[in-house]
Amino acid sequence: MNRAVRLFALWSLQVAVILGMTGCAGYQMGAVKPTPYQNIDRLHVPTFKNETLEPRTAAIVTNSVIKLLQEDGTYEITSRDKADAVLEGKISRVERRQLRSAQTDTLRTTEMKLFIVVEWSLVDPNTGQKIAYAAARDLDETNVESTSNLRQRPGRVVGQTIQFLDPNFQLSERNAIPLAAEDAAKQLVGQLSNGW
Repeated sequence: MNRAVRLFALWSLQVAVILGMTGCAGYQMGAVKPTPYQNIDRLHVPTFKNETLEPRTAAIVTNSVIKLLQEDGTYEITSRDKADAVLEGKISRVERRQLRSAQTDTLRTTEMKLFIVVEWSLVDPNTGQKIAYAAARDLDETNVESTSNLRQRPGRVVGQTIQFLDPNFQLSERNAIPLAAEDAAKQLVGQLSNGW
């Protein structure tokens, strides 16, 4: 009797394990790209355009995007002639907002928030046409929200960071830009690889 109980317990444990494993049958390993990008495996990433007055921002953002795309592994980074699509981007603005001022002088910033706005799209390397993403829309003067110019949506990401300022304001700002660029790159790679 004792042996029959052990066999029944072992058998029911095996059945439970098998049923538990089949519960994950819908899980998919690897990348789950947005539908319009399903056939894209290789990307070419040229240096983003910089429409701001911040020097080196284009190189910093582009390098952050390439690094995170390589870490993500959804797309292979390659040259333009071997690419399925070209990732074009532009840095449209760098904005600073004061979070905290000195107790004795409200005009002196001690802590700031830095924003980097990056707009991106995928382009066919042969025809130069934009590869449409269903939720994305082209940005022009007619459809940019005037209430908030720091909104994120498909095709546009806003990287941000908080920085305490030391007496050397330029050094603090120079240290903040790569952090905000990395945050923007994380969001861009998330949109490109996962659709969100």
